[in-house]
Amino acid sequence: MPSKLFLSIALSLLEYFAFAQEVSTEKERKHFASFTFAYGIVPQGAAEDNISEGHVVPATGADYLFRIAPKWEVGIMVDYELAKYVIPRKEGLIRERAFIATGVIAYNILPQLSVFGGGGVEIEKHKNLGIARLGIEYSFPLKNYWVIPVGFFGDFKEGYQNYSFSVGIGRSF
Repeated sequence: MPSKLFLSIALSLLEYFAFAQEVSTEKERKHFASFTFAYGIVPQGAAEDNISEGHVVPATGADYLFRIAPKWEVGIMVDYELAKYVIPRKEGLIRERAFIATGVIAYNILPQLSVFGGGGVEIEKHKNLGIARLGIEYSFPLKNYWVIPVGFFGDFKEGYQNYSFSVGIGRSF
């Protein structure tokens, strides 16, 4: 009798561990792409014809992320600044319509909330600069896997910083 009880428990445990995983009929979505619009503030920046510091820089961007684990993603963020400004305290460093490419790693704290960080390069006709990026993003879900990502991030460059607020439209696939 104890062997039948043992066999019954063993089969129940085997069934539990073998078939307890949730079966999903939906394809797992590992890719995410978005287009964003941002406004950044460059505290050390100024317009060429104005010596007061603190310059607002509009930008557009595109992001691509690939999920490598349930809470981890890797990707690239590219941005294009739509302004010209100068960093007076950095030997009159001129920045004009810079292109920024950053490789990032993102960690999803919650399904819609993630933090990210990475490094990259700012390409500009006067001088290219290395950058480090740290940020946070919240994605407001819409229908059919569309989201509105809202983010805040800082770019730390050689000699100055840029803090940006972005809003976009994206989709997982």
